[in-house]
Amino acid sequence: MRKVLAAIAAFVFAFLSGSGVALADSHEQEQQGETRRFVPVETWTCDYLDGKGAADLDAVIASWNQWMDDNDQQDYFAMTLTPQYFGEDTFDVGWLGSWADGEAMGSGTDFWMTEGREIAAQFFAVLDCASHSNFATTELKSPGDGPTPDNVVITFSDCSVSEDPEAWDKLFTNMDAWAAYLGENGYHQGNWMLFPVYGGGGAEFDFKLVEGFDNHTQLGQDYQRFIERADWEKQGELLGGLMDCDDARVYDGRVRRRPAED
Repeated sequence: MRKVLAAIAAFVFAFLSGSGVALADSHEQEQQGETRRFVPVETWTCDYLDGKGAADLDAVIASWNQWMDDNDQQDYFAMTLTPQYFGEDTFDVGWLGSWADGEAMGSGTDFWMTEGREIAAQFFAVLDCASHSNFATTELKSPGDGPTPDNVVITFSDCSVSEDPEAWDKLFTNMDAWAAYLGENGYHQGNWMLFPVYGGGGAEFDFKLVEGFDNHTQLGQDYQRFIERADWEKQGELLGGLMDCDDARVYDGRVRRRPAED
């Protein structure tokens, strides 16, 4: 993991342009002869306080959006995540956020820390948040063109890379090949790898593998396509022996704020 983090120490971010949950950024790094982009993403995982629920959070988010507009904070993207398929250890609601670039991430955080205390108190009167993490993210496959829907579907799996000393060198090439195969065979999903950078502490995985869909219909179509085509054989051919992932958790995403248009 140290090798990967060293390769992505400098990065900037722009989140969700295009259909579904497309990722883009303005900073590029050379890797294995190709341009690869890494971008920062923040996540929060939270539970509702006793007596509070989604309607209370909606009211706070409305106030927060007005506060962001009043303070000309126009380069932040935000989405809430509600568990759809999940295990025993889950949360009531997640928050996924991003900025236009790394400098905006830092200045936005400074502004939030100095000027956002009152609006932050409104959030924490509704939510008890157990984690706040930052990930360096690279896109493997875009979900396509067109505007981002207000509601999307996102899956997360925790993945570990094989102890084979050549596994990391092969992984990105083969992940790109798998993403290309998905695109060539009609899969809707977008794909990203999220590498933990800040906040987790002692993560028992090397990266999170994320899939994004415009809706559950697209997810179901890809589900059926994978089964009917027996594409686990191609997946195993490209990725078997390189990494191991746990069962994916599925979340319903609701876009709460979009960056201002360039």
